[in-house]
Amino acid sequence: MIERNSIRVKYFAVLIGLLRERQGFLEEIRQGIRLPSKIISLLVCSSLFLAMYGGIIGAYHSWMQALSSAVKLPALYLITLLICLPTLFFANVIFGSKRTFAQHFALVLTAVSVTSVLLFK
Repeated sequence: MIERNSIRVKYFAVLIGLLRERQGFLEEIRQGIRLPSKIISLLVCSSLFLAMYGGIIGAYHSWMQALSSAVKLPALYLITLLICLPTLFFANVIFGSKRTFAQHFALVLTAVSVTSVLLFK
């Protein structure tokens, strides 16, 4: 039980680190420090916040719409991210970027995570 709680706290600790110390967080991404854990944490946090926001806006109509919106909103954001990310990556490579695909993924997830927190707020 304690291990499960520490895992949940770890996901939100990454998000809190992003919100409190944005420059340091972006510098760690630039240097490639702990990218897989950052990516997973940002995916989990943004999906949860977007699902809660979707549920809240869907609850205005009915519980079925709340459930549907809680599933659709994170899916919409993440599918859009997956569609646009390769194009963004290759366009940046053409213009001389030295960042890896994982670094681009982490940067885009950073934007989605901040947006999800702002929507939920």
